[in-house]
Amino acid sequence: MTLFLVGGGPSQATGPIFDSFVAQARKRGPRIAVAVLGTPGQAAETLERYSKPITEQWPQAVIEPIWLVDADEGSINWPADAEQLGGLIVAGGWATGYLDALAPQRDEIVRLVSGGLPYLGFGAGALIVAKHAIVGGWQSHGREIGPEIAGDGSTEIVVRDGLGLIGSAIDVHTNTQHLLERPIAALLDHQLTSAIAIDDDTALVVDVASGRSEVAGTGLVHWLTRNGDEVQVRRTAAVRESADKAAQEKPSTPATGTSAPEPPAPETPEPPSTEPPTPEPSSPEPSDTGK
Repeated sequence: MTLFLVGGGPSQATGPIFDSFVAQARKRGPRIAVAVLGTPGQAAETLERYSKPITEQWPQAVIEPIWLVDADEGSINWPADAEQLGGLIVAGGWATGYLDALAPQRDEIVRLVSGGLPYLGFGAGALIVAKHAIVGGWQSHGREIGPEIAGDGSTEIVVRDGLGLIGSAIDVHTNTQHLLERPIAALLDHQLTSAIAIDDDTALVVDVASGRSEVAGTGLVHWLTRNGDEVQVRRTAAVRESADKAAQEKPSTPATGTSAPEPPAPETPEPPSTEPPTPEPSSPEPSDTGK
């Protein structure tokens, strides 16, 4: 019951995430479904980019592409006997396209992940897992809150019903596209409760059953909680194996300012129509504040 949510595409820094994903998938079986946006002719290179790290360390893995095509290009080839899959990978790219293509399979994806199927999402594949998905936009009421390239074809922030695997909204590419303000604006503009912003080369690993989580990679994960007209921010970095042991054991000194409360306690997953859990960081975090 694990979500591996990566803030960008595959990279050397996120290699260990593939290792962890494969370790879980081996327990279920060698069939790995990889969902990519486009036809086989359009997206063959994309499929290779996401499947090669799997087959390099697990030659027995059987990659089953899910070509997410438009209706006029044919039907989506959802895997037969999906409960027998070892894992599901959803690639990055145009978030609206991924959500449109996968929304009809929402109930089955929730059922599969709740039943133990590991889910590995990159970029768009990460942000669409939320109950309320931030799928585009680079302005808030006409004010720029990110680069236009991050808008994915939309100007104002767009929030849509996502797959509903977790309660918090997700945003990605936070550091490279300077997008921390977008989830803040999304919380205030759309009256959302919480959001999680994930850097490139960084992953948030969430246990769906308990809501507990940890951070892997080289960047930060920001946890945002709306409190009326304010947004409180905390940040978590991955625990480095090479970090000084004493420094890890000694409590960190809080940054100046008022730290935000811990994210909401996790909830037990329910059927798709109910509130999914909000992840709770499981390691000590330096604190920060923001609006």
